[in-house]
Amino acid sequence: MNITTSSSAHSVVRPVGDVGRSASARAWFWGLQGYVMMAVACTSFFPLLFRYQEHTVIILIVLCLGMCAVEKVNPWIKTPLDVPLWLFMVWVLCTVPFATDPAYSFAEWKKFVAQAGVFYWTLLVLSRCRDERLPRMVLQALVVGASLLACYALVEFVQRGGTWRDRYVRAHAFGSDYNWLSTYMVVAIPVAGSLLVIGRSVWNRVAQVLALGLTGAAQLFSYTRGGWLGHAAQGVMLALLIGGRRMAFGVVGMLALIGAGLMAAAHSGFQTDTVDAKTVDTRLMVWTIGLREIASHPVTGIGFGNNSFVKKFPEYSVEKQDQLPERERIIPSMHNTFLMVTLGSGIPALLSIIWIFVALLRRLIPIPMTVARDRAAGLMAAGIGLAVIGFAIRNLFDYMFMGSLAHIFWLLAAVGITISGPIRSDGTCGEMDEPASVGSRASA
Repeated sequence: MNITTSSSAHSVVRPVGDVGRSASARAWFWGLQGYVMMAVACTSFFPLLFRYQEHTVIILIVLCLGMCAVEKVNPWIKTPLDVPLWLFMVWVLCTVPFATDPAYSFAEWKKFVAQAGVFYWTLLVLSRCRDERLPRMVLQALVVGASLLACYALVEFVQRGGTWRDRYVRAHAFGSDYNWLSTYMVVAIPVAGSLLVIGRSVWNRVAQVLALGLTGAAQLFSYTRGGWLGHAAQGVMLALLIGGRRMAFGVVGMLALIGAGLMAAAHSGFQTDTVDAKTVDTRLMVWTIGLREIASHPVTGIGFGNNSFVKKFPEYSVEKQDQLPERERIIPSMHNTFLMVTLGSGIPALLSIIWIFVALLRRLIPIPMTVARDRAAGLMAAGIGLAVIGFAIRNLFDYMFMGSLAHIFWLLAAVGITISGPIRSDGTCGEMDEPASVGSRASA
């Protein structure tokens, strides 16, 4: 009898130890995923590393799905972006057979699907790690990457003879150009600002101020007007959230004065190339061509992808236009993400991608603005919302929703959705904590 009892006790103890080791291994696995996410956020500011990131994330997604199968956990996290995102992907796939070059459009579609995979991978890791610090650490890693890129851009700008007098020399991103640098900074600056506001320690605030100084200078010397307009939109929205319409109108007036000052400086011989309208004119020309083609193919488009325009109109290729005077040349792409999507896959695709941005912003910046119970989470979500606004404005003037920039967008979207509404144990992204109005919080 005693022997049986002892054997039974031993058989109970050993599974408990096995369960403990298994739980520790699972915790280690998800913790490692969190650190990889931080590394992806930091290195996404260097486009030369994009292919390595892409392959790494695909492998990690497969591993995460395998771990969820072992844990018998549903990996699906429901979000407000699911319907528009899947509608977009399905519709674009359906338009591929009608493309000018179906093989190219299908390849571009696969790239978008892989980038969207970053969104769901980030959501899954954030929900399984159960570390409240991880979202902030991901944002901090993103700011570190932006600061490193800004340092490189500023040093390279000075070495190449850049000056404040005009934009004949412009700050560039590592392995890319001023357009990428400008878009990186549009996204990073409001995130750094939100981390500054919620920072408690002195060193943390000093680090964020330094990051804001570096990224702001890099943005300034990129001399990219689309990026500046992105910050203008962010400033107006921030003023609207903080001080209402009166402050927003004040910011608009201040921006108008800055624009007038820039024009006056151009008349004095400074920043003449910055205010030159030649790039605006060529954009208007190519947009006119694109709109005419959209009118001819409003439903299926001519093929998804930035290069579909040249495939449809080879006479506008760089090689053909090299023979024309500079003033008569047309940029060989839409230079507008939303027009590119409409031209490539029709009006339904445009409505879907606009829905993605609207659904995300409604989650991050609820109207009317309220104060969530977790002030830090609310401020970080607002910072991400401002980054999304700037990113959308920037994409009105160039196709920047690609590569590592798309990785950053989807990372921020997943982090913002996670912190603005707790993810329930059933895998559903819950609504925000019951908010208190600004007025009631103040009276309390």
